[in-house]
Amino acid sequence: MTPPSSNPALPLVGRRIQIAGSASGKTDSALVGYAHQVVSNLVKGVIAAGGGIVVGIGREPRPDGSRPDALSLLFDWTALETAAECLKHGFPAWPAESGLPIVVASSEKAVAEIPENRRPLYEELLRSGQLHVESIMAGSRAAAFLRQRQAIFGDALIILGGGTGVEHLADLYLSRRKPVVPLDLALGASREDGTGGAMRLAKEAKAEPVRFFRFSPAYANTEGAALAEIATRNGVAGASDIADRTVSLLTKIARPAAFYVRLLNPDHPKFKIVESFFRDVVDPVVEEAGMRRLEMGADKNDYAFMNVAIFEGVHFSSVAIVDVTGERPNCFIELGYALRGGRVLVTAEDGTKLPFDQEMIPCHFWKPADTVAERKKALVDFWEKNINRPPIVKMA
Repeated sequence: MTPPSSNPALPLVGRRIQIAGSASGKTDSALVGYAHQVVSNLVKGVIAAGGGIVVGIGREPRPDGSRPDALSLLFDWTALETAAECLKHGFPAWPAESGLPIVVASSEKAVAEIPENRRPLYEELLRSGQLHVESIMAGSRAAAFLRQRQAIFGDALIILGGGTGVEHLADLYLSRRKPVVPLDLALGASREDGTGGAMRLAKEAKAEPVRFFRFSPAYANTEGAALAEIATRNGVAGASDIADRTVSLLTKIARPAAFYVRLLNPDHPKFKIVESFFRDVVDPVVEEAGMRRLEMGADKNDYAFMNVAIFEGVHFSSVAIVDVTGERPNCFIELGYALRGGRVLVTAEDGTKLPFDQEMIPCHFWKPADTVAERKKALVDFWEKNINRPPIVKMA
């Protein structure tokens, strides 16, 4: 079966995968080396499938008393090094609507802790034009704030080893109904903390696979088998095989949703032009971005009460596209809810009068008289400029 995607050759197009974890300084170096191989092959596989990555930057700790060239207990720089190599050989087409493919969450402290031997790599990535640096508030040192930002940009999380940080990151993804794929490597944690990290979560995922991720309907009920396929047997299975199977698992997960808030009353005089805008313009742009649409009245609804479906759709979608043509009160209510911290794009027919407060929010005014190609280009341009705007209330 072909993975559900707008481009079967690039089934992860537009999706960023975060890879996170660590190893204890007491862990056997051969197993740590195996984990680095898995991470490197994962990045190659994700990028070859059209995806991007999310990682952190900063220090690169090694076991106490080890040689300077000993393997790092963190995997971020291995991921970035592999991504830089992929860039040299040609990065697959990445949709402008999705921002930049490589995201690093940073702070003043993290930048100051970049090892000197990693500075050239960081600067090379900065010059590539493919790296988005997401920084938390100046002076802040809290790793929890960095993880909160990472969870916004990542569409799925792969974890190995680690302690409290990995467990918190997994909670952030799961609370947003984003996929989490834990690998069963007994790596420990660089800070010797947590309650088992990815190893514990891997055991829980085997018992309840759909709590961690759900496949698209074409692959329904095969989540448990997919998890069994990525069992590392603590380093016995080939690192490249585990990476390939994990990427295959990711391609079967349902694509991130773009939730539509729009005029739905067919008796309203503006309904036909709004319907044309969404079917002829928004649908194909969303598809090209590697996402799936979620629209009340047009797509499958599993809820008995539509209001619950709407607010859950807004809350858990990767992006909400809110069109206020017709100035419907329910659309403004849903817009207000979406603006609490999620990614939101606001649109309206040219000439729509916006309420005072909404005038302060960027809005794409589309013109019904323009050609479909012109309207699509205008929407893509607006999307690219505004998709990564920070939320109205920025916690850190």
